[in-house]
Amino acid sequence: MKQKTLILFDLKEKSNAQRSRILQKLYGYRDISNYSYSYQREGLLSEIPLEKSKKVVLDIKNIQDVAKVAEILKNLKVEFEVAKIQ
Repeated sequence: MKQKTLILFDLKEKSNAQRSRILQKLYGYRDISNYSYSYQREGLLSEIPLEKSKKVVLDIKNIQDVAKVAEILKNLKVEFEVAKIQ
């Protein structure tokens, strides 16, 4: 069986505005202008192959990317933990 690496992060202590901003930075968002233009803004995790199981659980495909994701979450001041599942 292949080993999985999960990163679980906690946004409970953040306000709604902070939560929304953190999730936008991580996953990206659609930016809609007043003139009916629409842009897809890439998130910090866009280049990393992962599966978003729940809103606060990331299933990381490559073990090398765990450090990158951990650094991104540290920069956003988000509490997290890494769990390896056999």
